[in-house]
Amino acid sequence: MAMDILPQEVVDQIASNLYRPDLKNLLLLSPKLRTAAEKYSDGFTDVKLQVRDLREFENRFRGPRFRWLRKLEYTLVLLSHPPSSETSSTTDDIAETNRNEEYLSSQIHRLFNCLRTLHDKDGPQGTIDLTITSPETSEKDQTRIPEAWFIRVLRPGRLPTLNCIGSLHLGPSPTHRQSDYFSRFDLRTILDLSTKLPGIRSISAELFDEHNCDAEIDQLRVRGREDFAKLASNTSLQTTTAELRFQGRKSHQLLDHEAAMPKLIRSRSSDPFSSSLRLLCQNLTQLRLSAIIDQSFFWPEDNEGTVWPNMESLEVKFHPVTPSGSWYFMGPRGEGKDVQGYPVQGVEYSSQGQPEENDTIVFGHAPCRPSGWRLQPNPQTLYPLLIAFAKSAAKMPRLKEAMIWSPIWWYLGSHVSDKFSYNKGFDMMNSQRSLGWGIGYTAPDSDGADDEDVRLFEWRTGSWEANDTLKQLFHEIGREEYGDEFDDDWDPDANQEDLFFEDFCRGQGNL
Repeated sequence: MAMDILPQEVVDQIASNLYRPDLKNLLLLSPKLRTAAEKYSDGFTDVKLQVRDLREFENRFRGPRFRWLRKLEYTLVLLSHPPSSETSSTTDDIAETNRNEEYLSSQIHRLFNCLRTLHDKDGPQGTIDLTITSPETSEKDQTRIPEAWFIRVLRPGRLPTLNCIGSLHLGPSPTHRQSDYFSRFDLRTILDLSTKLPGIRSISAELFDEHNCDAEIDQLRVRGREDFAKLASNTSLQTTTAELRFQGRKSHQLLDHEAAMPKLIRSRSSDPFSSSLRLLCQNLTQLRLSAIIDQSFFWPEDNEGTVWPNMESLEVKFHPVTPSGSWYFMGPRGEGKDVQGYPVQGVEYSSQGQPEENDTIVFGHAPCRPSGWRLQPNPQTLYPLLIAFAKSAAKMPRLKEAMIWSPIWWYLGSHVSDKFSYNKGFDMMNSQRSLGWGIGYTAPDSDGADDEDVRLFEWRTGSWEANDTLKQLFHEIGREEYGDEFDDDWDPDANQEDLFFEDFCRGQGNL
């Protein structure tokens, strides 16, 4: 056949101009036409796998087909276990935890080894979008042995390096996310995997660092944040964009604003997790972050600020609780301002110091009783965070947009309803709508088409107004690049309804 003497590139070009239904007519004509038809049929671009499918996947995608692969979704599965017994011992629980850890980790190792086998020197370079989804669990399983449902990569040094991966996503599938019961990726998983993927340009990860009124989970959180900090301090993300969610989208609605929160740091100094995260993100151009952080994420204690020279778009959704267990917000009349965090049982702390006379310290935690009434900024805790954000953003020469915000929620549980009876008249208060408190910055258009276009600061802060010192720090953002002119979007007559809904946030989806 004449087609056989043509280069494969020419045959590919001919096939690319055919409609998809016509491509099947080429499959039996010649090897070159078959290859071209498969390439443009889109039958080898998207794949969904579990560990049981890896052998078939490897056989099917040998040769040129692997170069056509663009999206790979790999769903982890849990190890089946016998029905739990009320008389199960601690030894049994530890054994089950170890079995689950090994089984989940082995699935990731087998995937990486399979991809390394398929990849050759002429294989794809950074063209595959890899998604690793966590399996669904049950409330009973997560309560019985919490640690058994964390996904960790054991022996990460044995993972092969893969140049074919261009983006990495870790987290539950959209259907699992609605249930809130799914295995969670350990914080350092994103670091263990990304260091083996030199070609990735973007990372999206939903990791675990949520409060759920469980002392055992709190111990895991302290250790997980410390483990992440140690590894991240010596790691730098080589990607250009990252979306890191250490908090679920609605996790703030499970909090009891009446209660103290656990201390996630061992001393009164800055948070090692926040500091290491700052260093980790220093090469990014876009970052969307949802996490429990303090001011050291933006600005170190030694005042030698780390400049993020390439940052263009920054959105930080900070949790209403600080790493030390205090709150960034207080009630409309200052309620709960002095509540301090409580030590996590089983965690040794240093430099505790003596509490101040007026401090309210609550040790332990009552059963989860959601209530939300913290709407006003707590100057003692929130101001240092905002100051650090403004100082850091002012040193980002390419910054085009930035937002720092926190979700707030008005829902009076029965145990606090009488305490806030004076606020029941507000429509917003009774709506139970999910709102956000935050400050946004937008740089002028780069084309300069509009002479009136200046730096814009949006204060979605209700009736709260920043003091002059804080305003001046924010107004330094972009001043060196775009001049002294700016606009402040804030209504001095605003009431509590001048907050913004979460879906007003920039970006393709909510953090």
